Amino acid sequence: MRERGGRGEERFFATALTRGPWSNDHQHGGPPTALLARAIERLEHDGVDLFTVRMTVELLRPIPIAAPLEVVTEVLTRGRTVHRIAAALISGEQQLAVAVAVRIRVEELGLPIRLPDGHELLRPLEQCPGFEFPFFQHEVGYHTAMEVRIADGEFGSGRMAAWMRPRVPLVAGEQTSALQRVMICADAGHGLGTSLDTRAWSFVNPDLTVQLHRLPSGEWLGMQARTWSEPLGFGVCRTRLSDRRGDLGIVLQSQVIAPVRS
Repeated sequence: MRERGGRGEERFFATALTRGPWSNDHQHGGPPTALLARAIERLEHDGVDLFTVRMTVELLRPIPIAAPLEVVTEVLTRGRTVHRIAAALISGEQQLAVAVAVRIRVEELGLPIRLPDGHELLRPLEQCPGFEFPFFQHEVGYHTAMEVRIADGEFGSGRMAAWMRPRVPLVAGEQTSALQRVMICADAGHGLGTSLDTRAWSFVNPDLTVQLHRLPSGEWLGMQARTWSEPLGFGVCRTRLSDRRGDLGIVLQSQVIAPVRS
């Protein structure tokens, strides 16, 4: 739900479908980061065709479900070929997340398309069984807002591949863009690729970097996640993004690992 007003152009109200796994009161990182992407996409760009090649998000605080949210944006640089845009998600006087997007002008140069070796397409999603994240505390949340099908690997092994898509739009009554769909899914990479016992350990990502060389065609996003969790309480996840045509980008997430509180 949204309304006009406040410091941002709009005020947003989350639903229970944004709920994350570690607290019933806070959101999963996917919907808020997609909301930042939406604000960046809607900025005026002087008629220049631009492609968002990177979004880096710093998740500063847990993002509440109950509080109204606003997004403010700032153009950091507006060059001939590269624009850098900052966006902040705020609630009241608190900054909850900040993002910087790099957007590059689109120009047809007639370059030959050469695909690198070593990356096979994911198993067709029609052949993949359904999956639901098992570590959410509440019956309704991000996990029920997403459709997931396992393409390869096993949950808890440290590497798993899956197809994902949102079941509901990011903003009610509005079509979700391809970039927004990517951001909704991207933050789930380290959940897919976890090697930890989720009954004993939580893993929160304080950041998210999405690097793209094209956008997905179709609703489904292929995600091949691999996670390295260190005994010193931190880790990293790298997720390869693809669609039916092949690769389209990568995701990096840091991890803060801690015992689950009973």
